[in-house]
Amino acid sequence: MSIHNTMITIFVRDCNQISQSFYDSVIFDLQLHQLTCSCSHSACLSVHGYYRRTVKLSSGAIRLRVCRVKCSECGATHALLLSSMVPYSQIPLSDQQRICKDYEEDRDLCMVCEGNPSIDENNVKSILRNYRLCWREKLRSLKIPLFPLADLILSCFSDYSSQFLQIHRRVNKLFSYTT
Repeated sequence: MSIHNTMITIFVRDCNQISQSFYDSVIFDLQLHQLTCSCSHSACLSVHGYYRRTVKLSSGAIRLRVCRVKCSECGATHALLLSSMVPYSQIPLSDQQRICKDYEEDRDLCMVCEGNPSIDENNVKSILRNYRLCWREKLRSLKIPLFPLADLILSCFSDYSSQFLQIHRRVNKLFSYTT
């Protein structure tokens, strides 16, 4: 697995909050020298650029400006994501978690779509396919519960070095953000 295809997820207590202003405040307050690159060096990351990413919120889809950092030691670049986001997905983690929980409890899966009109049935089907094929047994094997969300995030990173429902096998390092 290439260290150049990596990301850093910033763990924030409010796992439901996604907005450009919240993201910017977390990144602005972040001490980059505290982050560790996938090459294991510290104090070597600097802002390299930004890219746009769509996130489907209940208020509508937003284009989030995501920061990338670059390691001065190995040259790897890393996207900085919030723990409320799932890499390579437009659907917030809290909505994906709820879809999986509703599935496990045989509830109406359309309730998430009603709460977040940006999500459609195809999104729900895709999330459930990923959950059933990749994540359901992972959680069961280690008795990781779907709730609370913060515990789910910490357990998935601790045991699998991935965000819950992350589909691509990429290195993803968790950094605990404290205010």
